[in-house]
Amino acid sequence: MTGPRRFRAGRFLDAAAVHAAADANPRLRQFMRTIAAHSEAGEVRSRRLLEHLIRRIVDDVGDLHLGNALNRLERIAVLRDNIAAILDHVLEGGTLPEGVRVATLGEYFDQLNTEMRELSRPRDGIVGDAPLRLADDSAAYADSLLREFDAAGGGAAGRHVEPAAIVGDAFRAMPADRQAALRRAAELEPAALWRAVAAEGEGGKRTAVADLETRLGGRLSPDEVTRLRAAVDDLGRARSRGLQMSEARLADALARIGDPDLRAVVAGGDVWLTQQLAVHNPEALATLWRRFRDRGGRADDGPGFRAYLRHDMVTYGRGVLGEYSAAFSLSSIELFLKGPDANVKVAGTDLVGIGHDGWVWLIDDKSHRAASVGGVSALTDNLVTNLRRDAADFRDAIARLQRDDPGFTPDPRILDAISRMEDAAAEIDRINRRGSASTRPARISAALEARRLRLRVTSAAGEVREITQALRDLGLAVEPTGTPVPLPPTGGR
Repeated sequence: MTGPRRFRAGRFLDAAAVHAAADANPRLRQFMRTIAAHSEAGEVRSRRLLEHLIRRIVDDVGDLHLGNALNRLERIAVLRDNIAAILDHVLEGGTLPEGVRVATLGEYFDQLNTEMRELSRPRDGIVGDAPLRLADDSAAYADSLLREFDAAGGGAAGRHVEPAAIVGDAFRAMPADRQAALRRAAELEPAALWRAVAAEGEGGKRTAVADLETRLGGRLSPDEVTRLRAAVDDLGRARSRGLQMSEARLADALARIGDPDLRAVVAGGDVWLTQQLAVHNPEALATLWRRFRDRGGRADDGPGFRAYLRHDMVTYGRGVLGEYSAAFSLSSIELFLKGPDANVKVAGTDLVGIGHDGWVWLIDDKSHRAASVGGVSALTDNLVTNLRRDAADFRDAIARLQRDDPGFTPDPRILDAISRMEDAAAEIDRINRRGSASTRPARISAALEARRLRLRVTSAAGEVREITQALRDLGLAVEPTGTPVPLPPTGGR
């Protein structure tokens, strides 16, 4: 077999054709708009970057395909030689060669047929049934694309310019002993030192620092190594901050903020949260600022606003994670009528599904840190409203499908489930208006049981393990569908 070969198919692409294809594709147009919005070089950089990505990916996919095709041709040549040798031997009046069975000849023909067939199927010719993998590490592959682009001059004025001035300022602000440790490491292993400073992510940073220390091989004292680690961490944070936010980007974001108090908070805020939100989603920033102020937040309380932002984002993120984790973990549900979505703050049930046994599950996910749940308003106080709203939404969805496709026939199980939800809502509404309050939970539970409806609390991303007796009296149960997800410390970025 031959080794890896480079064919550089991307160099044959016509630039005008690449740009025309990008302009005609909505997703690629959106990609270019996003890159342009986040780069000082604007549309020029975004077009050059897209062309570079397309050429490089065509190069890499072409190498996979053509290299695999050549390997197949080599295997075909070997099979044909083996078959020809056997047939020549027999046609010349001899028996099958020693060690060759009749079945072996058939196997050779089967293999030849397979190789010829796969050769004519482009994607299978690349990877067969396996996923298409251009690299073992997708993050490293993406990083190599951007570094190659910047090295070629395509991003000289873009977002990925090294913030040398910021890194230099961070170095000069260090204690003298850390500066000395850095200078010593730079003399001995300059490339490894830069890889440690420029490493992205905690795992990548640990690996790069470990590699640097291994290469230094004891040429620094233990104290110098300790100071070197701290210095590398300082420079890495400064570099990352400089890459995340340049003066031009921040100035542009501040110019779009009409509220002078919010503008001042953003200008003095941290780059990781407040300023990033100002750049990427100024509308959400303005909304959250109004909520913060309405709740009594001071106009000059930047740290308080950051804490409010972080709490809102973490809470929202846990809710989204919880719903999706629950949906993919509840193996007893065969069909979801209401699946997970990103609207975790919208009132109502989170999930509605039909189990293998035909029972309908009404689910509210409680992905928080409390171990016990004492209130589930979506499945208690608002149960009648939510049952009716969900049933109406399901019927509207079926009607839309039938309008779009007159031949569409809804699954009878879904129609039956909707009817049972409507009947349960009517019965529970009657129970809420009549009879003794002390017997109400038992009667509601019986009404749900009679219509084969289950109320469930899931805990996909939290630590909920129990509910109060009052909730159990209504027929609720807890379904732990995941492991607790630890939150980072409050002071983390």
